[in-house]
Amino acid sequence: MAKITVRDEAHWHELRAKHIGGSDVAALFGLSSFSTRWQLWIEKSGKLPPEDLSKNKAVQAGKFLEAGIAQWAGSIWGWDVQKVEEYHTADDTPGMGATLDYALPSGVPVEIKWNSGFGDGWKYEGDTIIEAPENYILQVQHQLACYGTDADHAWLVVLLKNEPRRMKIPRHDGIIANIKEEITGFWQSITDGVEPDPDFNLDADAIDRLLEQTPLTDIELEDEHAVLYTKYLDAAATEKLAKEAKEGAKSQLLLLAKERMDGANTKLEKAIVRCGDHKMTISTVAPNFGTTITEDMVGTVIGTRKGYQRVGIS
Repeated sequence: MAKITVRDEAHWHELRAKHIGGSDVAALFGLSSFSTRWQLWIEKSGKLPPEDLSKNKAVQAGKFLEAGIAQWAGSIWGWDVQKVEEYHTADDTPGMGATLDYALPSGVPVEIKWNSGFGDGWKYEGDTIIEAPENYILQVQHQLACYGTDADHAWLVVLLKNEPRRMKIPRHDGIIANIKEEITGFWQSITDGVEPDPDFNLDADAIDRLLEQTPLTDIELEDEHAVLYTKYLDAAATEKLAKEAKEGAKSQLLLLAKERMDGANTKLEKAIVRCGDHKMTISTVAPNFGTTITEDMVGTVIGTRKGYQRVGIS
């Protein structure tokens, strides 16, 4: 296994473009929450620049929380958690590489995640995770393959319910072999120019981004494609009716709630309206009067917003 010193962020992006990384691999198996095989194909083939996630709040949070979670885990379990600076590749599988988060001095990889809530696929008992989403299991197996140590396991450390919890993931040579086979086939498909079929529901955003790279011109489609126009218009009409029904039901609930609240002698910032297993929350969002900016723009305000009420029904 090879180690590549990462010179700077531009070099890291260059390496990522040439390899299937740990966060990419789940897309090859249809298990990614963020990408699909088709999206990965058009990005790695150079047809579409990777999506810019620098402004994604979850990505930003992970970037700043990662080090704190690692230190916290080390203090809890007595680990000397060390940051891994190099990019690692699998020599027997060209185009397979990984950026590890941290590792223990023994060479055991430590993958750090955070979860602001408690999403699907997680189960734990105390500080031990007993079930994790499959995409993270694949990522850790991918890292074990690239890291090139004799480690027979890795640790997945996740901030769940505001507390670090861990899962010991044994090395699984069968899963690693499948990952390598998929990666080899993926790069071969790019060499051969065999593009996978998109999932028109899951790939909608990527298709929009792809169109942004295309010069616009007038074209003519075949008659058989008229059914797609009809399908879209029918769905749009259904969506409109559904939205009207949704807003109508919400308005009825709000009016009922108002009638019940009129006689109450309280003034809360948040109210909960219950009906059996159903719940509606009503909260007040304070107004934003804007921010005055720069001496050259004295008297100008930006970001103004009226106060409003937020309603959630579950």
